[in-house]
Amino acid sequence: MSVIFMKKIMVMAGCIIMLLMGIGVKVQINNKNSNLEKQRTAAIGVKEVQPEVEEIHFIEDGSIDGGGAWSVDAKLKINNKIYNEILTKNGLGAGDNLPEGNTGTRIPVEVLYSNGQEETLK
Repeated sequence: MSVIFMKKIMVMAGCIIMLLMGIGVKVQINNKNSNLEKQRTAAIGVKEVQPEVEEIHFIEDGSIDGGGAWSVDAKLKINNKIYNEILTKNGLGAGDNLPEGNTGTRIPVEVLYSNGQEETLK
């Protein structure tokens, strides 16, 4: 094979590798955005159901379990006490026993997302 032919193959291979890397980065960014949207939806679900929530802190990115359901670990501050919870995209999943009630929280709730962003849900 000629040197020119080998150079063309190397350039094409480099372009393909760069294209695949670009696609991988885009997929990862889309997954991060989707994860944050699910965290926000979960936080809203908690606020709508659980009374007296002051803060929600997502301590990791969410993930999909073996059953195909998305969930995330979070710490909830309710009446100055911290509760470790597993939240689903609809709100509460499992975790510590929370105070009784199903009235929702009427005060603003501080939310700290897994990427460090903060928001106040009113």
